[in-house]
Amino acid sequence: LKTLGQIVDYLAKGAQHDDPSDNLPPDNLPKNNSDNIPDKKDSATLISKSWNSSGLDATINNNVEKRVVSIVEQSLVKKINISIPDGRKIYITNSGTGLAESIADEFAHHGIETVIIPKKYYPKVSELESAGGLLLLHDEKMNGENEVSEQDGGFLKDDFLLLKSFAQGLLNSASEGGALFASITSMDGAFGFRGDAIFNPFYGGLAGLVKTAALEWEGVNCRAIDLEPALINLKGNDNDLKNTAEKIVLQLLNNSRSSSVEIGIGTEAIISLKLEPLIDNSEGEIKPDINDNDVIVITGGAKGITAACAIALTEHAKPALVLLGRSPEPEKEPVWLASLKSEANMKQAILKNEQAFALNKKEFLTPSQLEKKYRQYVSNREISDNLEQLKKRGARVSYYSVDIRSTEAVKAVYDKVRSFYGPVTGIIHGAGVLEDRLIIDKTPEQFEKVFDTKVKGFKALLEVAGDNDLKFIVIFSSITARLGNIGQADYAVANEVLNKLAQQESIARPGCRIVSINWGPWDGGMVTESLKKEFSNRGIALIPVNKGAEFMIRELSLKPGSPVEVVIGANITSQADNLPDTAEELSLSFKQEVDIQKFPILQSHMLAGKAVVPFALMAEWFGHGALHSNPGLFLHGLDDMRLLNGIKLENDTKMIRLMAGSVKKNGTMFELNVELKNGIKENGKDLVHSRARAILTSGYVQPPDYIKTEQNDNKPYTKTIDDVYKQVLFHGDKLRGLKKIVSLSSSGIVAEVASAPSPANWITEPLRSRWIADPLVLDSAFQMATLWCYEEKGVVSLPSYAASYRQYRKNFPSNGVTVILQVKDVTIHKMTGNFIFLDSKEEIIATLTGYESVMDASLYKSFKPEYTL
Repeated sequence: LKTLGQIVDYLAKGAQHDDPSDNLPPDNLPKNNSDNIPDKKDSATLISKSWNSSGLDATINNNVEKRVVSIVEQSLVKKINISIPDGRKIYITNSGTGLAESIADEFAHHGIETVIIPKKYYPKVSELESAGGLLLLHDEKMNGENEVSEQDGGFLKDDFLLLKSFAQGLLNSASEGGALFASITSMDGAFGFRGDAIFNPFYGGLAGLVKTAALEWEGVNCRAIDLEPALINLKGNDNDLKNTAEKIVLQLLNNSRSSSVEIGIGTEAIISLKLEPLIDNSEGEIKPDINDNDVIVITGGAKGITAACAIALTEHAKPALVLLGRSPEPEKEPVWLASLKSEANMKQAILKNEQAFALNKKEFLTPSQLEKKYRQYVSNREISDNLEQLKKRGARVSYYSVDIRSTEAVKAVYDKVRSFYGPVTGIIHGAGVLEDRLIIDKTPEQFEKVFDTKVKGFKALLEVAGDNDLKFIVIFSSITARLGNIGQADYAVANEVLNKLAQQESIARPGCRIVSINWGPWDGGMVTESLKKEFSNRGIALIPVNKGAEFMIRELSLKPGSPVEVVIGANITSQADNLPDTAEELSLSFKQEVDIQKFPILQSHMLAGKAVVPFALMAEWFGHGALHSNPGLFLHGLDDMRLLNGIKLENDTKMIRLMAGSVKKNGTMFELNVELKNGIKENGKDLVHSRARAILTSGYVQPPDYIKTEQNDNKPYTKTIDDVYKQVLFHGDKLRGLKKIVSLSSSGIVAEVASAPSPANWITEPLRSRWIADPLVLDSAFQMATLWCYEEKGVVSLPSYAASYRQYRKNFPSNGVTVILQVKDVTIHKMTGNFIFLDSKEEIIATLTGYESVMDASLYKSFKPEYTL
C-alpha cells in the first residue's frame, strides 16, 4: 500500500456496507465526549503503553453509591520511623509567621538539617542534589479583612514548579533511605470539613498535589497537614508555636500504614478524613427544583457526559439550556457525508472530497490531517444530534463555542443569554481537560491548562453571575481530588480547589443548593482506555452514563445545606478510607544475609565505592520466593516490579527478608505479591527495598512470534566493549555481560550478551543450583539502556521499574542471548522502553515491557568518579 487512499480503501473492505447501526436511530444518551479528550500529541499515558492493547477494561457497574467525608479524631502518634540520609536537608518555604523557624528547630532536635527558603524560589543544582525533603508552608496570618495575598491561587503553580524541580532529589534521597514531601495549610484544621468559613479555599489544591505524589513516589513519605488557624494566630506565644511544630514534625517522621496522607491538627485533637456511605437520596421519587422558566448554563460542551445530564434535565422540566464548549458551533453536514456512519466509510469519503480541495493547493492530505478532519466531522455531528434531541424534548437550547477561562468571553455569552431567556438560575460546571504526565515530567503549560479550565472557568461563571439568585450550582469534580491519581497532579489540584470553593460558596449563598460531586470514572468522557485500566487496577468500576445523570438529578433534588462535597462512584468500597493500610499481610518466605564475602559478585557492582545489589538479582529472589511456597509451578513473570530503596552495603552485613502473599488463581495463571524488606528494622523503620507481583503457571506458555523490524536510522557504533566499560558503565569483570553492540539508533539498541555462570560462581551459598531466570542477561539489558541514554541523551541511568516481565522457558540458553531494546518514550529524567530476548534461532525467550530507568547527570559521579561527564 503506497498511498493514504489505498490504505483507506483497504480498511474499508472490512465493511462491504455501512455498519448495521447506520440505519438505527441515535441513542438517547451519547456515549463519548471527544471534546474533553486532549490531542494525542499533548497527552502522555502514564501507565505502560502495553495497557492499551491488553484488552482489559474497567468494569461497568450499576451499583453506583454515594459517600461523604467525615472527620475521625485520633491520638497523636509519637513513633518515629523515617530517617533522612546523612548530608541531605529538608527545605521549608517561609511564610513569615515564625512557624517555619519553629519547625526547623524541631527537625534539628532529631538531627536533621533544614534550609528555610522564600516562597518563590529557584533552587541551585547543588541544593537539588542535597534535598531530602520539601515542605510547602502556607500558614499566613489573617489581616483585618480576613484576606491574604494568596486568594487568587497563583501560588499553586509556583509550588508545583518548586516540587517538580526537587522531584529527582527526593527520589534519590528515598533510594538512599528516606525522604519526605508535605504541604502545611491553615484552612480550618480539617481541610474545610468543619462547616465553617474556609480561610483560603485555594489551599485545598495542595492536598491534591500531595496525594498524587504519594501514589507516584512510593519511597517518599507524603503528608498534607491542615492547621486550625488559631494555632497560627498565637500573638507571639513562642511556646505554643513550638508545640505546634512538634506535632507537625512527629507526623512527618512517621509513615505507619495506619496514617492517612491528610492530617488535620487542631487545638484539641489530631484528625483524619474518612469516606462513609450516605444513602439519603438513592431511593424514592426525584423532584429537582427546576421548571420551564429556568435558565441553566452547562459547561463542558454538547457531547458525552454533560449532554447526557442536559437530556436528563428535560425529563423533569423544559428549561432553557445554554451549553458552553470548546468545539466550534455546529454546521450543516456535507451531503456526501450525511448518510455514512462507520469510521472507515466516513474517512474514505473525507479523503475523496477533501483531497481534491487539497490538490488544488498542491498539497496532500496526511494521515494526521485525515484523522483530525474525521474527528471534527464526528464532533460536529454529535453536537448537532444532541441539540436537535434536546429541542425535540421541548427545551430551549443554545450552544456557544467559548473559552470559559476568559471572564470577558463568558460575560459576552451571559449578556446574550439574559436578552434571550432572562437571568440564569442554575449552573452546571462540567468542563475539564486532561494533560496526564507524572509530576517529574509535567510541564508548566500542561498544569496551567488543566487548572485554569477547571478553576478559572468556575471563577468566571461566578463573577459573571454576580449576586443573582441561583437555585443551584453543580460542580463536576473528580474522585482524583479525594484519592489522587497517578499522572493527574494538576487535575487533583484543580478539583480540590473546586471542592473548597464550593464549600465557601455554600456559606455565601445559603439559599442555593451547591454540590461538588467527586465523580468516579464514567463510561465515557475523558476516561480513556489507559485510565480505565488504571481505575480497574485500583478497584474502581465505571459509572454507566444514564446512572451518573440520574445521580446528578438526585443531588439537585436535595435542599440547600445538604453535604456540599460528595463522592459518587461504582464500587468504590476498596478506596473508601484513603488509607494505606489495606495492603495484604505477607508472610516470610526466606531470610538472607548479604555481604561481600557471601556475595562476591557484588564486588563487580560498586557505585560510589559501595556495593549495591543489582535489580536483576532482586528479580531472581522474587522468583525464588514465589516458587518456594508453591512447588510444582513455574515462574512465568513479574508485574509491577518497582525499586523503592536500593540495597547498599558498606563494610557490614545486611539481612534481607523476602515476603510473599497467598497465591490467587487468575484464569490459567496464579498470582501472588512479593516484597523485599530489611531483615532488621533500622531506627524503628521497616524498610521496603522492592516489590512486585509474581505470575506463576503450571506449564510454560508458548512464546509470541518474533517479527523483525529494520531501523532506518541505525548508525555504526564505534566504541569497543572495553571502551564502553571503561568510559560509561561501572560494572566489574563478572558483570561485563555485553559482548557486542550490534546496532544503536535513536529508537533503540541491539546487543549480544553473555549468559550467567552457575549461581555458585556468584554466591557462596546459593538458594538454588540453577538460576530461575538469568541475572547476567537481565543486568546486561539494563546496561544497554544505560549505554543508550549516555549515547543519545548524554546522561547515564539506573533501572527503577518494570511493568511486565514474561519468561517462556525454564532456563536461558548457556551460549548467550541477543537483546533488543525498543525505546518508547524519553523525558528529561526518564527513559521508557521494551526488551526482547532472543536465542540463536531468533525465538523469543523472554520479554520485558514498560521498563523505566531514571536518568540524571549526577549519577555519572557514582559511575566514574575519575571522569567528568
